[in-house]
Amino acid sequence: MGTDAARLAARRARALAAAGLVALAGCGGDSSGSPVVGPSDPSCPAVVPPVANEGWIHVAEASAVAYRANPPASGPHYPVWARYQEHASAVARPYWVHNLEHGAIVFLYRPDAPAAVVMALRAAFQSLPDDPACGHRRALMTPDPLLPRATAVVAADFVVAADCVNAGLVRDFATGRRGRGPEQVCADGTRP
Repeated sequence: MGTDAARLAARRARALAAAGLVALAGCGGDSSGSPVVGPSDPSCPAVVPPVANEGWIHVAEASAVAYRANPPASGPHYPVWARYQEHASAVARPYWVHNLEHGAIVFLYRPDAPAAVVMALRAAFQSLPDDPACGHRRALMTPDPLLPRATAVVAADFVVAADCVNAGLVRDFATGRRGRGPEQVCADGTRP
């Protein structure tokens, strides 16, 4: 029965991705709002799982933090957050989860992802328009060796994960979900 449920969930995710529809059921944070619609690209199906909210508590910097979701879209995090830029080295998850709390978008890629996929994600990140509320992208990009897929784009309580990059869907997701975290903070982070 678990296998049948997994197949059904995979079919549902493919159908949503093929339609270019990202409508997730989150809880906590700001999971309200209209679905985010991006251009359909059957050659790049995205997995769009619902992500349950894991809270937004601060823990001491350097604390070990475990998340139920991979990648996390909420949860315990450090009291400081990451800089809004592309990071060459992996930023610890508790830093960028704090960025999510502030309404940011986090672009992630697995370090072993194909170079062309990383370049496509980088292009999507660099082409993201400034958040009108902040005057900058309110986004960061970092490698994440724990990802189950090659890429993920994360907002508070929402994730789009894929082994390729659908630039239109990523842009629409990022601009549609940015600024919807439980706190609205535009200030740049200090880590790393």
